[in-house]
Amino acid sequence: MKHVPAMQSLTPAVDARYQTLLRKLITKNGIGGKDSTAFVDDAKKQKLKTDESSIPLPVFEKGIHVNQAPPTSSNGLNGNSPTDDSTSDLSKTVSSTQDDRANDVKDEIMRNVLTIPMLKYDDLKAATDNWSDANLLGRGGFGQVFKGVWLNSLVAIKRLRDTDARNRELIRELCLNQYRHDNILPLYGYSFGGAEACLVYQFMACGSLEQKLRSKSHYPPLTWSQRYRIAHGVARGLQYLHTMTGTPLIHGDIKPANILLDQCLMPKIGDFGLARKGPYGEERTHLKVSRVHGTRPYLPDEYLRSRCLSPAVDVFSYGVVMVEIASCLPPIDRNRPVPLLSDWIQQQARDGLDFASLEDRLLQGTPHSNPGLCREFVAIGVHCTKYSRGDRPTMLEVYKRLDNLEFPGKHYM
Repeated sequence: MKHVPAMQSLTPAVDARYQTLLRKLITKNGIGGKDSTAFVDDAKKQKLKTDESSIPLPVFEKGIHVNQAPPTSSNGLNGNSPTDDSTSDLSKTVSSTQDDRANDVKDEIMRNVLTIPMLKYDDLKAATDNWSDANLLGRGGFGQVFKGVWLNSLVAIKRLRDTDARNRELIRELCLNQYRHDNILPLYGYSFGGAEACLVYQFMACGSLEQKLRSKSHYPPLTWSQRYRIAHGVARGLQYLHTMTGTPLIHGDIKPANILLDQCLMPKIGDFGLARKGPYGEERTHLKVSRVHGTRPYLPDEYLRSRCLSPAVDVFSYGVVMVEIASCLPPIDRNRPVPLLSDWIQQQARDGLDFASLEDRLLQGTPHSNPGLCREFVAIGVHCTKYSRGDRPTMLEVYKRLDNLEFPGKHYM
């Protein structure tokens, strides 16, 4: 019964039809007094939401065609979908397919909530020395992240803002607990008992890949063995997400800031706030979304303009990261003739540039230089950032290509 308060906290983001079990528990056991009675009454009045963001990691099923025409107007990041007839038809399709998967979604939410430890807010507050600024690791769209000591272990605690987006973030992270892998940041626990909801993760001692690539004055340059370990680990994690079940899980925001590094520089993919379940079945190549979210320099054109989401979006993002790892060039540079790195590297490939010349300048001319490995990294990046998603490799193919690379020091990592 200790999970009932947590389940109640999730109700604003979960459709009323998925809350049957919770209402039965409250009614049968008299949990929560007047507030619980009010909850049951409010749940009965709650209307069905047809936007796909109302359920976690949504799956769009039969009825959405692969060759569906794109909308008449395009949207930038976080833009609203056009309100035309095609959007109306899409909403009807989503509504009908939600009926088919209502029980699966409910079971997934409840199963994952019940398997994750629920922690006391006051314990997390004490772990961070009352949310001290000295322990602040960073800020994001959903809140703040603090370093803390919990059960004598260093952890990262994400304190979430009290918004509707927070509820969706919570559900996604809790549902993703089933995707456990060496290269995916593990969730240790959660708390709903205090002023803010909190999520507790493994603490990553070496920060993010972005810090390693950008803060050159604070860190020595990564060796090629370290760069390979990071690229190889991220590819392994992504191919796992894309292939573990019949329905791929699309991260949606792969970038250096979301690639976290432990004390051995082993990468773990974090921040699944934009993750979604992708198309399923051999005849489905992508699904249409009503809104585009993510980080512009890492997103392909078919997603930005046509709202076509598929695992190829993650492949594209990974390709940009690969070029960054090899060269330390920024993903966007207004001083470049072609500002976006993904567009610029495609142009350089067409012009016949030797990719070895793009090696991180801090490595060139040193014993750590490896032009051949740089050439291979950039070539993979070029392949992954092809304009047409059909021309890009799968993450499994990328992983195998990296796994087969041979270079001095590889087997001593």
